[in-house]
Amino acid sequence: MTGRSRRLLLMQGFCQTDLEDVRGVSKLARWTPLSCAAFGTAGLAAGSAVLPLGAGLCPCAIAGMAGLWVGSGWFFVALGLFTLTGGLTSRSIYDRLYNATIKRIFRTAAVPRHGSPRRFGCAIGGVMYTLSGIGFLAGSACLAFVPALFMVVFATIAGLTQWCFASALYAWLFRGSKTATNQDSEVTAREFAERQG
Repeated sequence: MTGRSRRLLLMQGFCQTDLEDVRGVSKLARWTPLSCAAFGTAGLAAGSAVLPLGAGLCPCAIAGMAGLWVGSGWFFVALGLFTLTGGLTSRSIYDRLYNATIKRIFRTAAVPRHGSPRRFGCAIGGVMYTLSGIGFLAGSACLAFVPALFMVVFATIAGLTQWCFASALYAWLFRGSKTATNQDSEVTAREFAERQG
């Protein structure tokens, strides 16, 4: 792992122990933002008049089918509420989905618990997707598409580059609490180690 990737993962709230002990943590950290972007793209595809283009941009066929089946307004409200759970706990709904399915099938490492910066990002994502759902339900194209597009773009950037807008915003807003964030991450790592041992 490069020094840049290490710094970006630490900025997202992963702890040093995760970076040293969890095999493939750099790839695992990409799962949540890319899944967030995929499900958001699915909802946009379902709510868009240009359905084939939107569906073609979606990297996840299952998410696309869910977006079409549920309908975009309620789909985004549900997606927002599910995404918000990552802001309230140390694992996002996407992490839980990975750990319950892909991890078991392919016997990979679990997605590590995340700290305050990533919880902050999940909370922002939850709010943005919920706003988008409200926009679709209210018939407001601007409110429907702008928050969802914001999330899809920034989640994709985070998944591809490890740079997370929300984590950078968190670091800027809470500069003085860097020590608390690192302690939070280390406590999470100790809890994980205790459960494993």
